[in-house]
Amino acid sequence: MDVFQTIFSFIVLISLIVGIHELGHFLTARYFGIHVLKFKIGFGKELFTLKDKKNCTYSFGILPLGGYVQMLGENNTYNEEDGHFMENKKSYNEASAGERAAVTVAGPVANFFLAICIYSFLSFIGTMQLSSYVGEVLPNSIAEESGIKIKDKILKIDQQKVSTFNDINLILSKRIGDTGSIEVIYSSEGINNTKYISINNWLSEADQKAPNLELGIQPYIPPIVGSLQDDGPASRYGIEEGDLIESINGKRISSWQGLSNILGQLPNQLLELIIIREQQRLTIMLETSSFTSQDGTEKGRIGILASNNLKQWPAEYVVERKENLFNAFITGLVDTYKYTTLIIHSIGKMMGGSISADNLGGPIQISVLAGSAAKAGYVTFLSMIALLSINLGLLNLLPIPILDGGQLLMIAMEKIKGSPVSDMTVEYSMRIGIVLVVSLMVFAFANDIARLI
Repeated sequence: MDVFQTIFSFIVLISLIVGIHELGHFLTARYFGIHVLKFKIGFGKELFTLKDKKNCTYSFGILPLGGYVQMLGENNTYNEEDGHFMENKKSYNEASAGERAAVTVAGPVANFFLAICIYSFLSFIGTMQLSSYVGEVLPNSIAEESGIKIKDKILKIDQQKVSTFNDINLILSKRIGDTGSIEVIYSSEGINNTKYISINNWLSEADQKAPNLELGIQPYIPPIVGSLQDDGPASRYGIEEGDLIESINGKRISSWQGLSNILGQLPNQLLELIIIREQQRLTIMLETSSFTSQDGTEKGRIGILASNNLKQWPAEYVVERKENLFNAFITGLVDTYKYTTLIIHSIGKMMGGSISADNLGGPIQISVLAGSAAKAGYVTFLSMIALLSINLGLLNLLPIPILDGGQLLMIAMEKIKGSPVSDMTVEYSMRIGIVLVVSLMVFAFANDIARLI
């Protein structure tokens, strides 16, 4: 079932962002009266085709890894029986340089527009996110050395305000590949503290970790029961979903991570749990079960999972964001700009060598992430679609022949030169572009295989 969900999520994701990209080219070409011969999503054998009254063919290929819009005059021919449809039709070559530039740039613009729409929609319907409270400090980490503790709240990083845990990762991501220091301002027991964390080629290695893990912190998760294992100790002894575990054997529990650590040290033992249920404090006695961990040690458990229903969480540990229609649109613009600049900086650092190119992912990596995002819920999945749509828009703006950016470069050269670029220049540039793009795809695919093995 997980494999099917991963494949299906990948097809939906790629088809949507590629389809929107090609739709941008298609609609702009139609607007300028350029005749479109074919609109195709995917490559390879066509699963279905249909033709409209304007003699444009629409199809979906068996490999949803790209697509194209074929316009009249783009190195194409047509059958004699279709000749009467082509009479007095405007070809791509007959369009002005400005019109061709507009058609070319419309694809990437459509991808940015999709991201704006998704971020605006999420802001309008409202989302709940984890706050910037620290739930776990990893041993021997930068955070531990800096004195950060559980339930401390991160307020600012590099003078940028932090309100959610996602903000922490976003701001830290901008420092990938840097050397210097990161300023972290956090609140501990009501007192604000400032720490300067020294970094050297921050997260530039190939086996890149999430920024918060490199810093050494995990988000705060309250010790609230989300679900119970059938016939597990918790289920048998009367613990219910939504219960807040306050203490075990008199030891106060401050977070889910703390709860997990304590239970792990108590296999097959009788415990006294104090829980809070509907504002009432209850005492439950139960005996833990045990399991053997990967390192061969015996650990305790009671058969519960953490709550991922943020509505059950105490309000201070959750940030709810919901805007009216106008402000949601502004948020969509801001979020799209924020992630676009982050990706541009990352690409620049990768090209400069401060970030390992081994971090580049291909279709396998995207499919895995798509499956995980789909399982995490529609908010995460839509957010991933928006992020990958921005990626596709930026990728196509690179000045590489065969990509939209390369086409824009050719049009600019034509405008400066005052005449069309020679056929030989176009042919050789396209060959170079194909080699570069194929090489990039092969490299990304090789990185995917390396991650699997």
